[in-house]
Amino acid sequence: MLTILLILINLAVATLGVYLFDFQPDGIINSPLIIIASILIGAIVSLLVLAFYIELFYVLVAKTKPQNSMLKHKIAKQMVSFPMHLTNMRVKVIGLENLPKDPGFSVYSNHTSLMDISVLMYKLYEYPVAFLAKEMVEHLPLVGKWTAKLGCVFIDRNNDRKGAESIINVIKNVKSGSTMVVFPEGTRGTEIGTMLEFKQGAFKVAIKSKAPLVPISICKPKNYSRTIWPLPRKITLVIHRAISAEEISTMKSLELSEKVEKIIQGPLNEIYK
Repeated sequence: MLTILLILINLAVATLGVYLFDFQPDGIINSPLIIIASILIGAIVSLLVLAFYIELFYVLVAKTKPQNSMLKHKIAKQMVSFPMHLTNMRVKVIGLENLPKDPGFSVYSNHTSLMDISVLMYKLYEYPVAFLAKEMVEHLPLVGKWTAKLGCVFIDRNNDRKGAESIINVIKNVKSGSTMVVFPEGTRGTEIGTMLEFKQGAFKVAIKSKAPLVPISICKPKNYSRTIWPLPRKITLVIHRAISAEEISTMKSLELSEKVEKIIQGPLNEIYK
């Protein structure tokens, strides 16, 4: 809905600009420059409306509603859908039925790009999704201050004490009903289809939260990086069967890490074999 609104605003402003400065006098569109300028002004107005939308709902909703408020999270999901639509990203989801009904669980996924956050937030639409993320995310213009209000936890990997505190806060959020996403690689992979080594410490969240763990594979086709806009960029999310809290309780960090890595790697092997 937000994307449609912004497109309509862009079209309305561009059409008005052409009508007022070119079309009206003689009924003929004479200047391509007027058309280009009108489209650019329409884009600028749309971005200003988006900034106003983000600020308005931050004050009215993000600051006032509880962390797990689905109204807050669905407004945020509309916000993160905008760059997906703008880049013509098409996401297919397999295995939605594997998600627990109770939103208090952890998600472990491979990390392929900055857009992973938008994709997971938007496609897990009925859940209050938040992330264990780098500190830089909190300082992003406009959207950064939303992240903490949604339940995101920030980690300083150069400070072991603060890192441990961050893991504890993620565990608390899972126990309080948040769907917390953890990228066990710790950073984005540089090569599509290949995962970095999983960090065992990341699995403290799953073990100590005593909640289900849902592995998700983010799969991109071999030609993904060669796809040029406006051609669609296709992604598939494979949601695997949840690993129950009871099963997790019988496993050590290394054992759980190896199991989850093997599950996530499975669909990637099918694509890149």
